[in-house]
Formats: sequence, structure tokens, C-alpha cells
Amino acid sequence: MSQRQLPSSGTGSGHRGQASPAKSHAMFALMGLVGSIYVLLIAGWCAIVGTLPMGLVLFFVHDPSYYPLYLLAAWLSAPGLAALFAIFRDQPSLASWNAALRQQLAVEKTQGWQLPEWIAPPYVNPDDTNALIRPYFRAWWHLAWRSWLLALPFGLVAFACIYNAQIAGVLGWGSLAMPIALVLLALLLQASLIALILLVEYPKAHWWPTLKNALILSVRRIYMLPISLLALAGYGWGMTQSPILVSLLATGISWYVIWASARWQANKLFVQMAQESGDKRIVDMYGGKQQHSGSTLSSLKDVQQ
Repeated sequence: MSQRQLPSSGTGSGHRGQASPAKSHAMFALMGLVGSIYVLLIAGWCAIVGTLPMGLVLFFVHDPSYYPLYLLAAWLSAPGLAALFAIFRDQPSLASWNAALRQQLAVEKTQGWQLPEWIAPPYVNPDDTNALIRPYFRAWWHLAWRSWLLALPFGLVAFACIYNAQIAGVLGWGSLAMPIALVLLALLLQASLIALILLVEYPKAHWWPTLKNALILSVRRIYMLPISLLALAGYGWGMTQSPILVSLLATGISWYVIWASARWQANKLFVQMAQESGDKRIVDMYGGKQQHSGSTLSSLKDVQQ
């Protein structure tokens, strides 16, 4: 009797052994999802503090005629967005496709090789990937002045667009000028986000090439622009309905979508710079070999000092 039960017992053991890997994968996926949600929540809360000028203006000022105040607050909040993009770039919990490889290459400096100086090292310590608050504000401090310098021309041009659209409305041909102004403002917004992404990646790059590249990249892969605008519009609408709840729960995920769309546009320059470096490890870090973006983008010397 016991001998007839042995095969049955062995078969049951085999089923349990086959189910164990599936459960492990499910648990791993669940922990990854929980980790991503945690990172997005904490990063969003950090961004609320880092972009406090813009938050205060949105909360207390609801008159569009005060657009210079909105633009000033957005300019002051540029370092907060740059620091948030730095966390998105290097936080492994968000499954950024090149964050793990960059951290691996950063560790290899002890083995006789290190990331070139023109590429920013990981903003998140590879030995403490769960840290968020300290890396965020360290990145804010590191990128603040360059963020303000990069954001200033975008703010001035945006002011000129809105002001001229107002004048055109008074003169009677605002119906023609307003759509043009809206398109220009949308492209300026995307270009400013790409400029901050370039700053995070190449903090030593020269000012003018960074601006030029951001403007060119804003019309490359332009199909990503509606994604950014929809995410930003949805976030803004939510802030008007329930500002506290939306700011606490949706800031991180909204800006992550905006960052991902703008970074996909900027990746054309990243690949070109990696190819010009001639280092296979850097090429692999930016997604492998692709065709050059074209001579309109800057060369490697413009991101080196």
C-alpha cells in the first residue's frame, strides 16, 4: 500500500517544485510594482518641495492675466524639475532601461575604467538605491544654477509669444495669431523639458549647444509631444479639482510620463554622442547602434569641457 503511494507522493512534489518558480516570479513582479509606486510617490513629494514657487502660484493665483507671474514661478522651479528628472534617470526601481548598466559602469571605475567626465555619474548611489530624498536635493543643488540659465531664454520667448498674441487680439487678427502662439508655446515647453534632460545627462555641456539641441529635438519624434501635453493637461485639471490629493498622489506618475516622452526625443542625441565616443560600453548604455541623428545636432566636443 505504501509502495503504491510513493509515485503519487513524488508526483505531488514535482508539481510543487514546478509551481515554486512561478510564485517567485509573481512575487518579484509584485515587489517591483510596489517599489515603483513607492519611488514615484516619494519623488513626487520631493518635487512638490522643489517646485514650490510654481505650486504656490497655481494654488493662490487663478487669473490668466498674471501670466508673467506663472512664467517667473516656472523659471524658479526649473531646478526642482531637473532634480526630479535626475531621480527618474538613475532610480533602478523605475526600471529605467539604462540605469542599471550606468550604475554597473560607474562601479567599474575601481577596475581601471570609469564613465567619461562629460556624462553625469549616477545621481542615486549604487550602494543605496532605496535613498530618494537626499539624492533629490543633492541633484537640486548641483543643477540649480545651470537650470536657471537654461530656463531663462525659454521663459523670455514664452513671454514674448503671449504678449504679442495679446496685441494681435487687440488689433483684430488674434484668431490667426493665437493658434500660432499656442503651437510655439507647446514646442517651447517641450524644448525646455528636453533642455533639462540634456542638462541632467551632460551637466558640463556648453549653454548654447544645449539650447540648440533642445530646440531641434523638440521637433524630432514630434509624436511624443501630444503625450506630454495630455499628461500635463490631465495633471493640471486634477490640480484644479482636488489640489492636495492630486499633488500628493499624481505628481510623480504625471511627471514620469512627461519625462519619458521628452527623454525618448532626447535619446537621438544620446546615441549620437555615444557613437562619437567610440566606446562600445557607452553605445550599449544608450540602446545600441542606431543611425546618426544628422549634422544639425551638436558634436561630442560641445558636451565636453
